Amino acid sequence: METKTVFQKTEDFLVHNRIRLSLLIIAIFICENIIENITPHDIFDIQDIWGTLGIFLVLAGVGLRSWAAGIIKKNEALATNGPYSLMRHPLYIGSSLLAIGFCTIIGNGKNFIALTVIALVFYVPKIRREENRLADRFKEEWKIYVSKTSFLYPRSVPDLHSKWSLTQWFHHREYVAFLTCLIALAFLKLLHEIPISQILTAHIRK
Repeated sequence: METKTVFQKTEDFLVHNRIRLSLLIIAIFICENIIENITPHDIFDIQDIWGTLGIFLVLAGVGLRSWAAGIIKKNEALATNGPYSLMRHPLYIGSSLLAIGFCTIIGNGKNFIALTVIALVFYVPKIRREENRLADRFKEEWKIYVSKTSFLYPRSVPDLHSKWSLTQWFHHREYVAFLTCLIALAFLKLLHEIPISQILTAHIRK
């Protein structure tokens, strides 16, 4: 029986608890943003370049994730068309676009540091393991697929034709990410209109 090293055990822990730990780090930085009274950019003002860029990235991330979630059939078949003909991991790339978009809207450079740490520590090992699993399961089909796509871009003419399924979209609970993004955008818009300092001042006066 193979004995795991301390590094492997640590990586197992980080990958297995990636969502909880990611949310903890995000919560810490959100609290810091509130303490520093950071005012987000205006997502509805096209003259606010960072706000406009941020919401564009968020919508692009939601769109890419939704496109992929309506196609992929996990543990059943290897997805190779649609967004999967453009890149090998559109769900992760979509999530990255979402995160970068929200960081851009908030406008605090420290948040990008948190995002980089989360990506390198939690998700790079997860992606590596997932690719090893797919290689073991689909073997030659995976090799052919890898020869046609990279992590971020296609290496041959992409096959954008795909059969998107709303049922699959719901099955993968992608509506959770969609609704979460809407709530987060509404919250950031509220914070832009009514800064935290103003909310706290009004509360203290009461």
